[in-house]
Amino acid sequence: MAEPALSSAERSRGSGTTSLALRLRASGATPVEVITITVLTLLVLWLVLYPVGWLIWGAFHSGPPGAAHAWTLENFNEVLLDPNHWVVVWRSILVGIGVTVLATVIGAPLAWLTVKTDLRGKRWVELSAIVPFFTSTFIGALAWILLGNPTNGVLRLWFGIPINVYSVEGIIWVTALYMAPYMYLFTAAALRNMDTTFEEASFMSGAGLWRTLTRVTFPLILPALLSAMTLVFVISMGIFGVAAILGFPARINLLATDIYVKALLIPPRFGAATVSALTLVVITAALIMLQRWALRSGSYALVSGRGFRIKLYALGKWTQVAHAWCFLYALLAVILPAFVLIKVSLQPYPTPKFGPWTLENYALFFNNDQLYGTLLRSLYLSTGGATLCVLLTAMIAYIIQRSHVPGRKLLEQVSVMPIGIPGIVMGLAMIWAYITVPIWGTLWVVIVAYATLFMPYGVRALGANIVQIHPELEESSRVHGGSWFRTLRLVMLPLLRPGIYSTWILLFIIFIREISAAVLLTTTNTRLFPVLIFEQWSAGAFNIMCAGALLLTVIMFAVIMLFKWGFKVDVMPSYR
Repeated sequence: MAEPALSSAERSRGSGTTSLALRLRASGATPVEVITITVLTLLVLWLVLYPVGWLIWGAFHSGPPGAAHAWTLENFNEVLLDPNHWVVVWRSILVGIGVTVLATVIGAPLAWLTVKTDLRGKRWVELSAIVPFFTSTFIGALAWILLGNPTNGVLRLWFGIPINVYSVEGIIWVTALYMAPYMYLFTAAALRNMDTTFEEASFMSGAGLWRTLTRVTFPLILPALLSAMTLVFVISMGIFGVAAILGFPARINLLATDIYVKALLIPPRFGAATVSALTLVVITAALIMLQRWALRSGSYALVSGRGFRIKLYALGKWTQVAHAWCFLYALLAVILPAFVLIKVSLQPYPTPKFGPWTLENYALFFNNDQLYGTLLRSLYLSTGGATLCVLLTAMIAYIIQRSHVPGRKLLEQVSVMPIGIPGIVMGLAMIWAYITVPIWGTLWVVIVAYATLFMPYGVRALGANIVQIHPELEESSRVHGGSWFRTLRLVMLPLLRPGIYSTWILLFIIFIREISAAVLLTTTNTRLFPVLIFEQWSAGAFNIMCAGALLLTVIMFAVIMLFKWGFKVDVMPSYR
């Protein structure tokens, strides 16, 4: 009896199944490897696309999260037809551009001075450039309130400098000071990996230092510069702490604070807040696409096939200018903010004068169960969340860099998508996605939000470490009978341990200082320490606020020192 003819759809499905099977066989992947990448891809898709999908869904529905009603376009009409919305959008874009330009002007020269010149005291310069990365823009804004207040700020009363941080310029200035380390780290890494042959050829052709820098050096590190500038722009567009502390008193709204106000003020306008959030996502996504388009053409090969050493340029008569530039940044981003926070935390009330002195603010902090409890809760969240996120991103990075299983490109693309989602937007998306789920109102929803937001940081940092481990070590294990999982556990993880430690520190610091998503996700039972400091500022308790901010900073640096001296881990490579 003749077999029935197959339809074209059945033949297509059969062909697709056969093609997938052939691709899996050609990749040499084991069943464990296939199952692992499938589970990871589904998990990452859920972490990223589930809340984003709910955010888009909420924009087209009336009613609050968990009780949305019929489909509607009223949310778009309310926001997009409001002229004030576009004023806020334009102001936010200006702030993003201003922060990006200023952070580049600060960070890129610092990187060039420490990597490419004979500058003395490079370790101290590098430390001063990195320290603001480990602090919080939110804490920096608190310090600059006391430094740059237009009426009784320290800079005005002591030095006569007429500065006003309660302005758009003030927001740009403070944010750029704490975004400059991103520019420094990306630029320094590119400069270290650049073959100096290109610069030497420029000099031999008669070009001077300035012409070589502008025509050879910086064009060659353009991908790193554009990546850092894109990251800085995205972060500054969605930054909440600085925009709220410096913008609210002057009635200056940005998109991040506009979303917060619409979502939390009574009555809440979640639909309008959601449309504003989507506006912010569209802007950041457009910028990321523009960056990729700009880098699509052109050759940017930095490392040649032969060894090279970095040529150090003699600063000569410019040595003092270089030292002054480095010290000025350290003074403005580290020394003055730390000084004013310590000073006010030891005084009974904020004053530009020295004294009277007291330890009452610290006593109030430790004797207040609410203050002490939120700090412990933040420590639990940061420790557990960073650990889970490192485990997840280590597996993702290993599969992206080492596996040949079909589907790993999808995993890579989805895992880095959150880089374009600001924290305040993710917070709102999590409300839409999880408000009816049992984990709502617990620390787990915050952990899920943080792990999703900062997954790209772990994937990139660990991926850079995995690339430095030669594949022949794994091949040797497999040749001697080691399974894929056994090779991962006994060969890769021990070699990757320093990178895992330094990435854990990175995520711990980010988790414990994050406020943009936390202001929308925490409740009275899950309030975190940065949110409580923000509330202390709102209540006018500046002295207790400064004491808490200093304690948080001390904890972050204590963790860094513990890993540096206790575990002998150099915390710098993950950020380079």
